[in-house]
Amino acid sequence: MATTTAAAASGIFGIRIQDPSSGAGRVQAKFNFSFGKKKPAPPPKKTKQVRNEGDRLVWFPGANPPEWLDGSMIGDRGFDPFGLGKPAEYLQYDFDGLDQNLAKNVAGELLGVRQESKEINPTPFQPYTEVFGIERFRECELIHGRWAMLGTLGALAVEGLTGIAWQDAGKVELVEGSSYLGQPLPFSLTTLIWIEVLVVGYIEFQRNAELDPEKRIYPGGYFDPLGLGADPEKLDTLKLAEIKHSRLAMIAFLIFGLQAAFTGKGPISFIATFSS
Repeated sequence: MATTTAAAASGIFGIRIQDPSSGAGRVQAKFNFSFGKKKPAPPPKKTKQVRNEGDRLVWFPGANPPEWLDGSMIGDRGFDPFGLGKPAEYLQYDFDGLDQNLAKNVAGELLGVRQESKEINPTPFQPYTEVFGIERFRECELIHGRWAMLGTLGALAVEGLTGIAWQDAGKVELVEGSSYLGQPLPFSLTTLIWIEVLVVGYIEFQRNAELDPEKRIYPGGYFDPLGLGADPEKLDTLKLAEIKHSRLAMIAFLIFGLQAAFTGKGPISFIATFSS
């Protein structure tokens, strides 16, 4: 009965069960939806070299990186203390018995374990089969790191040129009107907010329309006006430098936020207190 039911479910849901009797029973499920015209699949990515354990750099001397962080990604130092990047596993069960003539219906047996494929296949919505997978985390890390680099530079520049701490800049504009580095702007604060929402929203819409995972985080073109990424030999070095600076900027801005919350001072004025 269980075999017949599983076979019926396979025909309905498109589930292929590979050797459910074995201990490692794997279930692979593929759901294909198509809405309109699909974009062509991106070119196959180059195979990445995995470093040997003895030659690999880790985030802390003597630390053992988890198996899903194999060093193939640029800037991978094996740091995942909470296991957020661990591949998700889903248990696949057979249907429970639903015979009303029986006094007791037996619960469905475990058929196997389904794991999301590590391959990245473009879909009409997004290229990642697992939203909380390691590839998606890398994309989020880079985007947050770039914003953190801009924010850290902006916080230092604003306080250095105007004397106003970054956390108080909004209060000043609510009273004196919109300005930039002390210079008045011909737009109201409401107009600036609408401009920011529309511009950033359009950019994010265009970025999410890109299904090539590499171009989503390294678009090139107008975002590389100096052509620094034209040399393939230097490209990996630039990617590594960017991820290092991104992580450092995220930590720096976290410190800025804690500093503002507990002392009410900006980074420059806080450092100045030590020399007074």
